[in-house]
Order: sequence, then structure tokens, then C-alpha cells
Amino acid sequence: MKRFVMKYLMLNCKEATLLMAKKEEGKLSFIGKLQLSMHTSMCSFCKKFEKQTNQISTESKHIHAEERMSDAANDRIIKMIDEHSF
Repeated sequence: MKRFVMKYLMLNCKEATLLMAKKEEGKLSFIGKLQLSMHTSMCSFCKKFEKQTNQISTESKHIHAEERMSDAANDRIIKMIDEHSF
């Protein structure tokens, strides 16, 4: 059982970021969600990266509806990036 968990459920950071991209597109399987959840519960860097990408995605959804992002939205994105820089 331990070998199964290590082989199929444990991811490296590169694989986790790929699953995050699939999640954003709505194309993540149940197993992928489980793998990503397990990885982000143990990896603070990927957890922070996932939070940042979710925030950026939320802030940028209106770009397709408008020609220009509002100054307030732009300021929030810049502040978020500055606060979470390594």
C-alpha cells in the first residue's frame, strides 16, 4: 500500500503546478484533485503558489468583458505580488 501511495499519489512541485493549471481550466480528475490536495498540504511553496494563481485568476476574469482593467484591480494585483514575493 505504501508503495502505491508513493508512486501514484505523491507529486513533485513541477507535477503539482501542472495540475494547478488543469484545475484552472476545469479539467482536473478526482485523482488529480486528491494528488494536488495531498501535495499542497505538505508543500508551503506550492500552497502559496496555488493561492496566488487563484487570486490572479479571480482578478483577471473581467478582462475579457472590459478593454481595460480598473486601477483598483491593477493595484490589488500589484500589492498581492509584492506581498508574496520570495
